[in-house]
Amino acid sequence: QPSARAAPGTAMITYDPNSWRDVLSRWSGSTIEACWSKVAIIFVYVSAAYALQIALDCNFGYAFDHSYIVGRTLSFLLVFRANSSYGRYWDGRKACVEFFSGLRDLATLSCALFKGGHGQYVWNRRAGQDGFSVERKSGLDDIDDLRASEARADIVRWSLAMAVCFKIMLRMTGQGYYHGEMDEELKWKLDFDRMRLRTLMSKVEFEEVDRALRVEDTGEERRLLWQTGRSEPQVFHNQSQPQQPGGVYKVSMEPSCPQMLILLNFVAREVRLHSNEPYGYKERFLPEFIKILKSMMVCYDRVSQGMTTPLPMPYVNLVRTLLLAYLFSMPFFITYTDGFLANVVMPTLTAAALLGIDQIGTELENPFGEDVNDLDFQAMIMGLEKEMLRMLQLAGDSRARDSFVWLPVPKFMQSETTKSFLWYVALQKEVSHVEVPRSRNLGGLRVRHVNLELPKKGSQ
Repeated sequence: QPSARAAPGTAMITYDPNSWRDVLSRWSGSTIEACWSKVAIIFVYVSAAYALQIALDCNFGYAFDHSYIVGRTLSFLLVFRANSSYGRYWDGRKACVEFFSGLRDLATLSCALFKGGHGQYVWNRRAGQDGFSVERKSGLDDIDDLRASEARADIVRWSLAMAVCFKIMLRMTGQGYYHGEMDEELKWKLDFDRMRLRTLMSKVEFEEVDRALRVEDTGEERRLLWQTGRSEPQVFHNQSQPQQPGGVYKVSMEPSCPQMLILLNFVAREVRLHSNEPYGYKERFLPEFIKILKSMMVCYDRVSQGMTTPLPMPYVNLVRTLLLAYLFSMPFFITYTDGFLANVVMPTLTAAALLGIDQIGTELENPFGEDVNDLDFQAMIMGLEKEMLRMLQLAGDSRARDSFVWLPVPKFMQSETTKSFLWYVALQKEVSHVEVPRSRNLGGLRVRHVNLELPKKGSQ
């Protein structure tokens, strides 16, 4: 597996919660970054009101006995919205974890339950004993072992394809399916994800899956990426993104069958194909596979529903209307003789606090987009790729493992995560015409385990 240093990125923020200095020094992703312009307007407004009261030598109003009611009501509404958004955030995070857990379970069951042939039989009983290696196991493989290897490789590639498809859904729903269009930068990233799918499946399979996307392609894109009928991942290293007149790509907003449902159909058919086969698994385990696929589709729907249904608009409208009314009415409840601190500084800090809470609700409401506070979904896919290939190795299935190769990630995609995102997995037979880099000397940290001799008894 290649190793390399992480490229500087703008993906999900990582910070030290125990360090006040680290937290307070952050600008990107903070509420101050999102609200500073609104706070500046309030500062100018209260400053002008204060100066005018001094010039006129009069107060615009006075605080009455129950003037605090509006502030307390507004605080309750804002905190309630932030708390609801926080619940949605964790529900979405939980759905993502359950989805990836389902993908791992598919690979784990395929490695554990597919019987294979004589080589797998011996490996299950002698792995790690008497120097029994994968090479010795390969020498014992028969036709059933070959079929089991093909089946495991198919399960793994479909699992990885579903993870990439999930990422495509997040890109499309955040802008395309919600507004009916997407910009050039997002479209080029989407094209890379589509090509990533193409490197994991055949031309016919990809056309069936990609047809459900319903996004506009320019003639230049079709020529560069799809005209040959083969996977062309090298294009993203050699070409810049094609220019679209107006800089906007149209996306169909008409409800249709999603890509994930098509992929799940492929996976269900693949799983059913190997039940009760000599190299496969007993049919009584089929419900376990179906249960996993069902739970994954539920997780997918939860995330999709969360992205397309924000908090009810009347509630958000009420909160922001009251917030503006409260902030702009503050000069009418403060005596100008109380000084600059009471008339300008405190109202500005109050505005920063209330607007910040409102912004926190906005940030947490949908954690699946491209913002710095959103979930690092690309890192989840990277981890899944490494786990899948490692499970094939642990199962002693070197043939299935060798059916995958690592391809380099283009530079414009490396900033999508704070992790080391320089390689991704592809099916070897789909990229056999592409020159795959073999060098591993690209930096990174390698850990070598050293067996230290324990001191002899009685020695110092």
